[in-house]
Amino acid sequence: MCYIAPKNVIVHQLSDAYNGLGMMNFTLDWSTISSNMGSPIAYPWVMACNLFAGFVIVMWIITPIGYYSNTWNTGNLPIYTAHLFKTNGSAYDIHQIMTPDQHLDEAKYAEYGPVRMTFQFAISYGIGFAAIITLLVYIGLHYGPEIYQRVRQSREMEEDIHMKLMRRYEEVPHWWYIVLFVITFTTSIVVCEVYHMMPWYWVIISTIVPLVFTVPIGIIQAISNQQPGLNVITEFIIGYGMPGNPIANVTFKVYGYITMTQALNLVSDLKLGHYMKIPPRHMFIVQLAGTILASFIELAVAYWLMNTVKNICTPEGYPFTCISANTFYSASVLWGLIGPAKLFGTSSPYHPVLYLFFVGAILPVPVWYLQKRYPQSFWRHINIPVAISIAGAMPPMPAASVVNWFIGCFVFNYILHKYRNTWWQRYAFSLSAGLDSGLAISGIIQFGIFAKAKMPQWWGADTNHCPLAATGGFLNRPATAS
Repeated sequence: MCYIAPKNVIVHQLSDAYNGLGMMNFTLDWSTISSNMGSPIAYPWVMACNLFAGFVIVMWIITPIGYYSNTWNTGNLPIYTAHLFKTNGSAYDIHQIMTPDQHLDEAKYAEYGPVRMTFQFAISYGIGFAAIITLLVYIGLHYGPEIYQRVRQSREMEEDIHMKLMRRYEEVPHWWYIVLFVITFTTSIVVCEVYHMMPWYWVIISTIVPLVFTVPIGIIQAISNQQPGLNVITEFIIGYGMPGNPIANVTFKVYGYITMTQALNLVSDLKLGHYMKIPPRHMFIVQLAGTILASFIELAVAYWLMNTVKNICTPEGYPFTCISANTFYSASVLWGLIGPAKLFGTSSPYHPVLYLFFVGAILPVPVWYLQKRYPQSFWRHINIPVAISIAGAMPPMPAASVVNWFIGCFVFNYILHKYRNTWWQRYAFSLSAGLDSGLAISGIIQFGIFAKAKMPQWWGADTNHCPLAATGGFLNRPATAS
């Protein structure tokens, strides 16, 4: 589309893969298809439809309507980015509103002016509010009695064949987990207090959050392979509790959100080990050793990249632009430095998004009723938490990635699954594993061999053909058709 109208900013905004809405984008690059949401072959087709429906509603319907009607005066900003702006559309310089100890200076903030974000970024937070309440209501309606029953019968349920076979191995004693928790929990409190990251009692609260949400989110992940995030609710809690402190905000978010993520990753790995008949104690030791080793390696690699890659995490440092890290940074400014009281207060243009909390509480109820009333109808396929969970990753996820991911899922998990089912059962997941493994290996090889080499250029790959999407809003220039 950008070839047809190379000077039309609206066309660029609708079409661009990374800074636009990803319309009419197509690629066979597996890194683009799977890098953000994982292999499309691993997603049930019905759940993929729920995800893509949520994407279309948010990105291709709500966002254009809100943006091109200049809602919240966002028409002078780009349509899709996690960057922060002043009211005139220029970049927001946080150093102008900070004290020397990295906290908010109220006087400087009042003088410099309020922060502004794109319509899509703001509405994604609102949908995040709805998503967390929807999740709890949905799980309560659909699985509440079953969860209660399973907890009561957890030691009395009849064993399946896998459990009977695993009885030959010794279980991991509970005290192993207790000792590990005490060590890591104590270390977290000491680190947070010594380095003034956040008070000890906030570490306790951050531990309660994943305790509440791990089971509900685990159920959604089990049926859809999609894991809703806790980033918004953790930012919201600490943002009100410790406003003006971005370090405390990101620390609380990591402890509250990533603890849940790691818990579900551990459960997933233990489940795989259970089916493969790996001794539980061996699994525990390997998981612990891998986690400790990865912590040091990832930290070392991060420091190495920051000290060797020039202009890392900026547009000038391409391809090391760090879109996820930049979104994390913007969130720390919005929720930590400025705080939700200012960001969504009654005087803020973004105040109406708070009402989506109530929408989230109501949304699953009519769908649940229709599913109960008409159990064999179309409604049985609708999963509200899955449909709206995609908004939590937008941004930083490139819109075109979702589009091509869904096309891949349509090809493999609908067409081939329906019309070539024997082939699909035999080869689909092997193909998925092969593509993922090949991508990882080729990525390492390409970085090691070609990082400093000057690669040949060819038509279509030497430039961004939708450059206007990232350079400002549709109100900044006339949208000419030539």
